[in-house]
Amino acid sequence: MLLSPKESRDLKKTYKRIGFFLLGVFLFDAFICFLFYSYTQVSSVVVGIIVIAITTVLYLLFSLLCAKIDKKREEKKAKSTKKDPFSHN
Repeated sequence: MLLSPKESRDLKKTYKRIGFFLLGVFLFDAFICFLFYSYTQVSSVVVGIIVIAITTVLYLLFSLLCAKIDKKREEKKAKSTKKDPFSHN
């Protein structure tokens, strides 16, 4: 089953977004783990649950932000294509 060019472009864009998100979240989670292990006596299981919860919330926010950006981009594209630059109105 082959992908259409639009689907392929959307898939590449999604992979790129997820890659940047994972890179940023990995660094942020590593920093949080370092802080918990260095300055508190919290169990590693609790730290893991906290990291998973933070990552989940950040992904939901990231997903909503990307959806809003895509929606605005589509609205802008739809608005700009309605105008014909060669018409004499």
